[in-house]
Amino acid sequence: MKSTILKSGLSALALLTVLNSCSKKEEGFTINGTIAGLDKGTVYLENTDEKGNKKIADSAQIQKDGTFTLTGKVSEPLLHTIKLKGEEYGAYFLLSNEDIKVEAKKDSIYKAKVSGATQNDIYRSYYDNEFKKIQNIAGPVYKLSDSLTQNGKVKLTAEQQTAMDKKWKDLQTFADDLTDKFIRKNKDKIAGALVISDRIVSYGTPEQVKMYYGILTPEVQKSVYGKQLKEAIDLNDKTAVGVAAPEFSQTDVNGKLVKLSDYKGKYVLVDFWASWCGPCRKENPNVVLAYKTYHDKGFDVLGVSLDDKKNLWEKAIEKDGLTWTHVSDLKGWQNEAAILYGVKMVPTNYLIGPDGKIVAKNLREAELQSKLKEIFSKS
Repeated sequence: MKSTILKSGLSALALLTVLNSCSKKEEGFTINGTIAGLDKGTVYLENTDEKGNKKIADSAQIQKDGTFTLTGKVSEPLLHTIKLKGEEYGAYFLLSNEDIKVEAKKDSIYKAKVSGATQNDIYRSYYDNEFKKIQNIAGPVYKLSDSLTQNGKVKLTAEQQTAMDKKWKDLQTFADDLTDKFIRKNKDKIAGALVISDRIVSYGTPEQVKMYYGILTPEVQKSVYGKQLKEAIDLNDKTAVGVAAPEFSQTDVNGKLVKLSDYKGKYVLVDFWASWCGPCRKENPNVVLAYKTYHDKGFDVLGVSLDDKKNLWEKAIEKDGLTWTHVSDLKGWQNEAAILYGVKMVPTNYLIGPDGKIVAKNLREAELQSKLKEIFSKS
Protein backbone atom coordinates (compact mmCIF):
# COMPACT_ATOMS: atom_id res chain seq x y z
CA MET A 1 0.00 0.00 0.00
CA LYS A 2 2.71 2.50 1.03
CA SER A 3 4.77 2.05 -2.13
CA THR A 4 1.81 3.02 -4.27
CA ILE A 5 1.55 6.45 -2.67
CA LEU A 6 4.91 8.08 -3.46
CA LYS A 7 7.61 6.56 -5.62
CA SER A 8 9.56 8.06 -8.13
CA GLY A 9 7.39 12.86 -10.23
CA LEU A 10 -0.71 27.75 -15.63
CA SER A 11 -1.88 30.46 -17.67
CA ALA A 12 -5.29 30.38 -19.34
CA LEU A 13 -3.47 30.09 -22.64
CA ALA A 14 -1.59 26.98 -21.51
CA LEU A 15 -4.77 25.29 -20.35
CA LEU A 16 -6.45 25.93 -23.69
CA THR A 17 -3.51 24.95 -25.89
CA VAL A 18 -4.03 21.61 -27.60
CA LEU A 19 -1.43 19.19 -28.89
CA ASN A 20 -1.53 20.50 -32.45
CA SER A 21 -0.70 24.04 -31.46
CA CYS A 22 2.73 22.87 -30.29
CA SER A 23 3.48 20.35 -32.96
CA LYS A 24 2.71 22.35 -36.09
CA LYS A 25 4.87 25.42 -35.66
CA GLU A 26 6.68 25.37 -39.00
CA GLU A 27 9.85 27.14 -37.83
CA GLY A 28 10.47 24.56 -35.09
CA PHE A 29 11.96 25.38 -31.69
CA THR A 30 14.60 27.78 -30.46
CA ILE A 31 16.16 27.26 -27.03
CA ASN A 32 17.98 30.28 -25.63
CA GLY A 33 19.83 29.29 -22.49
CA THR A 34 22.07 30.79 -19.85
CA ILE A 35 24.25 28.82 -17.44
CA ALA A 36 25.55 31.09 -14.70
CA GLY A 37 29.15 30.43 -13.75
CA LEU A 38 30.22 28.97 -17.09
CA ASP A 39 32.09 30.77 -19.86
CA LYS A 40 32.97 27.83 -22.09
CA GLY A 41 32.13 24.20 -22.81
CA THR A 42 29.48 22.27 -24.68
CA VAL A 43 25.84 21.80 -23.84
CA TYR A 44 23.96 18.78 -25.20
CA LEU A 45 20.30 18.25 -26.02
CA GLU A 46 19.53 14.59 -25.30
CA ASN A 47 16.39 12.55 -25.82
CA THR A 48 15.32 8.93 -25.52
CA ASP A 49 14.10 6.93 -28.51
CA GLU A 50 11.11 4.59 -28.51
CA LYS A 51 13.37 1.67 -27.49
CA GLY A 52 14.61 3.52 -24.42
CA ASN A 53 18.05 4.37 -25.80
CA LYS A 54 19.48 7.81 -25.00
CA LYS A 55 20.84 9.79 -27.92
CA ILE A 56 22.24 13.26 -28.55
CA ALA A 57 19.82 15.32 -30.64
CA ASP A 58 21.98 18.44 -30.85
CA SER A 59 24.78 20.37 -29.14
CA ALA A 60 25.97 23.98 -28.83
CA GLN A 61 29.00 25.85 -27.57
CA ILE A 62 28.63 27.92 -24.42
CA GLN A 63 29.65 31.53 -24.95
CA LYS A 64 31.74 33.70 -22.62
CA ASP A 65 28.62 35.15 -21.03
CA GLY A 66 27.27 31.65 -20.31
CA THR A 67 24.69 31.72 -23.09
CA PHE A 68 23.92 29.09 -25.72
CA THR A 69 21.34 28.56 -28.45
CA LEU A 70 19.83 25.33 -29.78
CA THR A 71 17.45 25.13 -32.71
CA GLY A 72 15.57 22.34 -34.42
CA LYS A 73 12.18 20.78 -34.87
CA VAL A 74 10.24 17.98 -33.18
CA SER A 75 7.38 16.09 -34.79
CA GLU A 76 5.44 16.31 -31.52
CA PRO A 77 6.17 17.32 -27.91
CA LEU A 78 8.90 14.99 -26.65
CA LEU A 79 10.87 14.75 -23.40
CA HIS A 80 14.43 16.03 -23.70
CA THR A 81 17.30 16.79 -21.35
CA ILE A 82 19.80 19.64 -21.53
CA LYS A 83 23.06 18.55 -19.92
CA LEU A 84 26.79 19.22 -19.83
CA LYS A 85 29.41 16.77 -21.07
CA GLY A 86 30.16 14.12 -18.46
CA GLU A 87 27.14 15.00 -16.32
CA GLU A 88 24.55 12.30 -15.62
CA TYR A 89 21.64 14.64 -14.87
CA GLY A 90 20.35 17.77 -16.53
CA ALA A 91 17.28 19.91 -17.13
CA TYR A 92 14.48 17.50 -18.03
CA PHE A 93 11.51 18.98 -19.88
CA LEU A 94 8.87 18.44 -22.54
CA LEU A 95 10.22 20.07 -25.70
CA SER A 96 7.80 21.55 -28.24
CA ASN A 97 8.21 23.81 -31.27
CA GLU A 98 8.25 27.12 -29.44
CA ASP A 99 10.68 29.80 -28.30
CA ILE A 100 12.00 28.42 -25.03
CA LYS A 101 14.19 29.98 -22.36
CA VAL A 102 16.41 27.97 -20.02
CA GLU A 103 18.11 29.54 -16.99
CA ALA A 104 20.49 27.44 -14.89
CA LYS A 105 23.56 27.43 -12.65
CA LYS A 106 26.62 25.36 -13.54
CA ASP A 107 26.45 23.12 -10.44
CA SER A 108 22.71 22.45 -10.64
CA ILE A 109 21.62 22.21 -14.27
CA TYR A 110 18.85 19.82 -13.23
CA LYS A 111 17.20 22.69 -11.31
CA ALA A 112 17.05 24.89 -14.40
CA LYS A 113 14.05 27.17 -14.90
CA VAL A 114 12.39 26.34 -18.22
CA SER A 115 9.89 28.86 -19.61
CA GLY A 116 8.01 29.16 -22.88
CA ALA A 117 7.40 25.41 -23.29
CA THR A 118 3.61 25.33 -23.05
CA GLN A 119 3.16 21.57 -22.91
CA ASN A 120 5.95 21.28 -20.34
CA ASP A 121 4.21 23.87 -18.15
CA ILE A 122 1.08 21.70 -18.08
CA TYR A 123 3.07 18.53 -17.34
CA ARG A 124 5.12 20.17 -14.57
CA SER A 125 1.98 21.65 -13.02
CA TYR A 126 1.00 18.16 -11.85
CA TYR A 127 4.20 17.86 -9.80
CA ASP A 128 4.14 21.48 -8.62
CA ASN A 129 0.54 21.24 -7.44
CA GLU A 130 -1.24 17.88 -7.17
CA PHE A 131 1.82 15.78 -6.38
CA LYS A 132 3.14 18.31 -3.87
CA LYS A 133 -0.19 18.20 -2.03
CA ILE A 134 0.08 14.40 -1.89
CA GLN A 135 3.64 14.61 -0.55
CA ASN A 136 2.65 17.13 2.14
CA ILE A 137 0.06 14.73 3.52
CA ALA A 138 2.07 11.54 2.97
CA GLY A 139 5.19 12.80 4.77
CA PRO A 140 3.65 12.88 8.26
CA VAL A 141 1.99 9.51 7.69
CA TYR A 142 5.33 7.92 6.81
CA LYS A 143 6.96 9.52 9.85
CA LEU A 144 4.21 8.24 12.13
CA SER A 145 4.56 4.72 10.71
CA ASP A 146 8.34 4.74 11.15
CA SER A 147 7.97 6.10 14.68
CA LEU A 148 5.44 3.47 15.76
CA THR A 149 7.42 0.59 14.24
CA GLN A 150 10.84 2.05 15.08
CA ASN A 151 11.71 1.85 11.38
CA GLY A 152 10.30 -1.64 10.98
CA LYS A 153 11.80 -3.18 14.12
CA VAL A 154 8.59 -3.27 16.17
CA LYS A 155 5.32 -4.95 15.20
CA LEU A 156 2.20 -2.82 15.52
CA THR A 157 -0.62 -3.81 17.84
CA ALA A 158 -3.92 -4.76 16.22
CA GLU A 159 -5.36 -1.34 17.13
CA GLN A 160 -2.33 0.52 15.75
CA GLN A 161 -2.40 -1.53 12.55
CA THR A 162 -6.08 -0.76 12.01
CA ALA A 163 -5.45 2.94 12.55
CA MET A 164 -2.47 2.99 10.18
CA ASP A 165 -4.36 1.02 7.53
CA LYS A 166 -7.06 3.69 7.59
CA LYS A 167 -4.48 6.46 7.22
CA TRP A 168 -2.88 4.70 4.22
CA LYS A 169 -6.27 4.08 2.64
CA ASP A 170 -7.34 7.71 3.11
CA LEU A 171 -4.06 8.90 1.65
CA GLN A 172 -4.44 6.56 -1.32
CA THR A 173 -7.95 7.85 -1.96
CA PHE A 174 -6.75 11.45 -1.76
CA ALA A 175 -3.85 10.79 -4.16
CA ASP A 176 -6.00 8.84 -6.61
CA ASP A 177 -8.63 11.58 -6.69
CA LEU A 178 -6.12 14.37 -7.48
CA THR A 179 -4.38 12.31 -10.17
CA ASP A 180 -7.71 11.26 -11.69
CA LYS A 181 -8.90 14.87 -11.98
CA PHE A 182 -5.63 15.98 -13.58
CA ILE A 183 -5.73 13.21 -16.21
CA ARG A 184 -9.36 13.88 -17.10
CA LYS A 185 -8.73 17.63 -17.31
CA ASN A 186 -5.75 17.06 -19.62
CA LYS A 187 -6.99 14.11 -21.67
CA ASP A 188 -6.18 16.04 -24.86
CA LYS A 189 -2.63 16.92 -23.75
CA ILE A 190 0.63 14.98 -23.81
CA ALA A 191 0.80 15.75 -20.08
CA GLY A 192 -2.20 13.48 -19.53
CA ALA A 193 -0.44 10.53 -21.15
CA LEU A 194 2.80 11.22 -19.26
CA VAL A 195 1.10 11.32 -15.86
CA ILE A 196 -0.63 8.02 -16.66
CA SER A 197 2.79 6.59 -17.51
CA ASP A 198 4.46 8.08 -14.41
CA ARG A 199 1.83 7.30 -11.80
CA ILE A 200 -0.60 4.66 -13.09
CA VAL A 201 1.62 2.30 -15.10
CA SER A 202 4.17 2.06 -12.28
CA TYR A 203 1.91 2.25 -9.23
CA GLY A 204 -1.63 1.50 -10.38
CA THR A 205 -3.35 -1.59 -11.72
CA PRO A 206 -3.53 -2.86 -15.32
CA GLU A 207 -7.25 -2.14 -15.25
CA GLN A 208 -6.60 1.49 -14.31
CA VAL A 209 -4.07 1.88 -17.14
CA LYS A 210 -6.64 0.62 -19.65
CA MET A 211 -9.32 2.91 -18.27
CA TYR A 212 -7.20 6.06 -18.40
CA TYR A 213 -5.78 5.21 -21.82
CA GLY A 214 -9.39 5.04 -23.05
CA ILE A 215 -10.03 8.54 -21.70
CA LEU A 216 -7.26 10.10 -23.82
CA THR A 217 -8.25 11.72 -27.11
CA PRO A 218 -7.39 9.76 -30.29
CA GLU A 219 -4.71 12.33 -31.13
CA VAL A 220 -2.89 11.79 -27.82
CA GLN A 221 -3.31 8.01 -28.12
CA LYS A 222 -1.41 8.22 -31.44
CA SER A 223 1.46 10.18 -29.88
CA VAL A 224 4.75 8.53 -28.86
CA TYR A 225 3.64 8.40 -25.23
CA GLY A 226 0.16 7.20 -26.15
CA LYS A 227 1.73 4.34 -28.11
CA GLN A 228 3.94 3.50 -25.14
CA LEU A 229 0.84 3.24 -22.95
CA LYS A 230 -0.74 0.86 -25.46
CA GLU A 231 2.43 -1.25 -25.39
CA ALA A 232 2.25 -1.34 -21.59
CA ILE A 233 -1.37 -2.50 -21.79
CA ASP A 234 -0.49 -5.24 -24.28
CA LEU A 235 2.42 -6.34 -22.09
CA ASN A 236 0.21 -6.44 -19.00
CA ASP A 237 -2.19 -8.69 -20.89
CA LYS A 238 0.71 -11.10 -21.56
CA THR A 239 1.54 -11.26 -17.83
CA ALA A 240 -1.99 -11.20 -16.42
CA VAL A 241 -3.21 -13.58 -13.75
CA GLY A 242 -4.33 -16.81 -15.40
CA VAL A 243 -2.06 -16.69 -18.46
CA ALA A 244 1.04 -18.82 -19.03
CA ALA A 245 4.12 -17.09 -17.60
CA PRO A 246 6.53 -16.07 -20.37
CA GLU A 247 9.55 -18.37 -20.49
CA PHE A 248 13.01 -16.96 -19.84
CA SER A 249 16.46 -18.20 -18.92
CA GLN A 250 19.46 -16.54 -17.28
CA THR A 251 22.62 -17.65 -15.52
CA ASP A 252 22.99 -18.00 -11.76
CA VAL A 253 25.89 -16.70 -9.65
CA ASN A 254 28.01 -19.67 -10.77
CA GLY A 255 27.28 -19.21 -14.47
CA LYS A 256 24.80 -22.09 -14.71
CA LEU A 257 21.85 -21.52 -17.06
CA VAL A 258 18.51 -21.61 -15.24
CA LYS A 259 15.14 -21.69 -17.00
CA LEU A 260 11.76 -20.76 -15.58
CA SER A 261 10.39 -24.02 -16.97
CA ASP A 262 12.76 -25.88 -14.63
CA TYR A 263 10.23 -25.06 -11.89
CA LYS A 264 7.21 -26.60 -13.58
CA GLY A 265 5.31 -28.74 -11.11
CA LYS A 266 5.98 -26.34 -8.22
CA TYR A 267 4.68 -23.03 -7.01
CA VAL A 268 7.48 -20.55 -7.69
CA LEU A 269 7.75 -16.90 -6.79
CA VAL A 270 9.70 -15.05 -9.50
CA ASP A 271 11.10 -12.18 -7.46
CA PHE A 272 12.53 -9.17 -9.34
CA TRP A 273 14.80 -7.24 -6.98
CA ALA A 274 18.24 -5.57 -6.68
CA SER A 275 20.91 -5.09 -4.04
CA TRP A 276 20.57 -1.29 -4.33
CA CYS A 277 16.79 -1.34 -3.81
CA GLY A 278 15.86 -0.37 -0.24
CA PRO A 279 12.24 -1.63 -0.39
CA CYS A 280 13.53 -4.94 -1.82
CA ARG A 281 15.96 -5.44 1.03
CA LYS A 282 13.21 -4.56 3.51
CA GLU A 283 10.89 -7.16 1.94
CA ASN A 284 13.54 -9.90 1.81
CA PRO A 285 12.94 -11.19 5.39
CA ASN A 286 9.29 -11.73 4.46
CA VAL A 287 10.31 -13.80 1.42
CA VAL A 288 12.79 -15.74 3.59
CA LEU A 289 9.96 -16.56 6.01
CA ALA A 290 7.74 -17.76 3.17
CA TYR A 291 10.53 -19.90 1.74
CA LYS A 292 11.33 -21.54 5.10
CA THR A 293 7.66 -22.16 5.85
CA TYR A 294 6.52 -23.62 2.53
CA HIS A 295 9.61 -24.86 0.67
CA ASP A 296 9.18 -28.43 1.87
CA LYS A 297 5.56 -28.35 0.69
CA GLY A 298 6.45 -27.50 -2.91
CA PHE A 299 7.15 -23.76 -2.88
CA ASP A 300 10.28 -22.21 -4.38
CA VAL A 301 11.69 -18.77 -5.16
CA LEU A 302 13.64 -17.67 -8.22
CA GLY A 303 15.37 -14.35 -7.65
CA VAL A 304 15.97 -12.19 -10.72
CA SER A 305 18.34 -9.32 -9.98
CA LEU A 306 18.42 -5.96 -11.74
CA ASP A 307 21.98 -5.43 -10.55
CA ASP A 308 24.84 -4.60 -12.88
CA LYS A 309 27.68 -5.36 -10.44
CA LYS A 310 28.10 -9.02 -9.54
CA ASN A 311 29.98 -8.46 -6.28
CA LEU A 312 27.22 -6.24 -4.83
CA TRP A 313 24.58 -8.74 -5.96
CA GLU A 314 26.37 -11.65 -4.28
CA LYS A 315 27.00 -9.70 -1.06
CA ALA A 316 23.30 -8.85 -0.76
CA ILE A 317 22.31 -12.49 -1.28
CA GLU A 318 24.65 -13.59 1.50
CA LYS A 319 23.84 -10.76 3.92
CA ASP A 320 20.05 -11.20 3.58
CA GLY A 321 20.24 -15.01 3.83
CA LEU A 322 18.56 -15.65 0.47
CA THR A 323 19.20 -19.37 0.06
CA TRP A 324 17.24 -19.97 -3.13
CA THR A 325 18.48 -19.76 -6.74
CA HIS A 326 19.36 -16.33 -8.10
CA VAL A 327 19.87 -15.32 -11.72
CA SER A 328 20.81 -12.14 -13.56
CA ASP A 329 22.28 -10.95 -16.85
CA LEU A 330 23.80 -7.99 -14.93
CA LYS A 331 22.23 -5.45 -17.30
CA GLY A 332 20.49 -3.41 -14.60
CA TRP A 333 17.16 -2.00 -15.75
CA GLN A 334 17.81 -3.56 -19.16
CA ASN A 335 17.58 -7.06 -17.64
CA GLU A 336 15.95 -9.08 -20.42
CA ALA A 337 13.61 -11.00 -18.13
CA ALA A 338 12.48 -7.76 -16.48
CA ILE A 339 11.77 -6.22 -19.88
CA LEU A 340 9.89 -9.36 -20.92
CA TYR A 341 7.64 -9.01 -17.84
CA GLY A 342 7.31 -5.23 -18.12
CA VAL A 343 8.95 -4.58 -14.76
CA LYS A 344 8.93 -0.83 -14.08
CA MET A 345 9.81 -0.89 -10.39
CA VAL A 346 11.33 -3.24 -7.83
CA PRO A 347 10.40 -5.22 -5.89
CA THR A 348 7.99 -6.85 -8.32
CA ASN A 349 7.01 -10.51 -8.11
CA TYR A 350 4.89 -13.13 -9.86
CA LEU A 351 3.59 -16.27 -8.19
CA ILE A 352 3.46 -19.02 -10.80
CA GLY A 353 1.57 -22.27 -10.33
CA PRO A 354 2.63 -25.87 -11.05
CA ASP A 355 0.99 -25.61 -14.50
CA GLY A 356 3.15 -22.62 -15.42
CA LYS A 357 0.33 -20.09 -15.21
CA ILE A 358 0.48 -16.85 -13.22
CA VAL A 359 -1.47 -17.17 -9.98
CA ALA A 360 -0.88 -13.72 -8.48
CA LYS A 361 1.26 -10.58 -8.84
CA ASN A 362 3.06 -8.36 -6.37
CA LEU A 363 2.37 -10.29 -3.19
CA ARG A 364 4.15 -8.48 -0.35
CA GLU A 365 4.23 -8.54 3.42
CA ALA A 366 1.19 -10.30 4.91
CA GLU A 367 -0.40 -10.82 1.46
CA LEU A 368 2.36 -13.26 0.48
CA GLN A 369 2.01 -15.32 3.65
CA SER A 370 -1.79 -15.29 3.37
CA LYS A 371 -1.79 -16.46 -0.26
CA LEU A 372 0.66 -19.29 0.40
CA LYS A 373 -1.29 -20.38 3.45
CA GLU A 374 -4.45 -20.48 1.35
CA ILE A 375 -2.72 -22.56 -1.35
CA PHE A 376 -0.96 -25.07 0.84
CA SER A 377 -3.76 -25.54 3.36
CA LYS A 378 -5.73 -27.15 0.52
CA SER A 379 -2.95 -29.52 -0.51
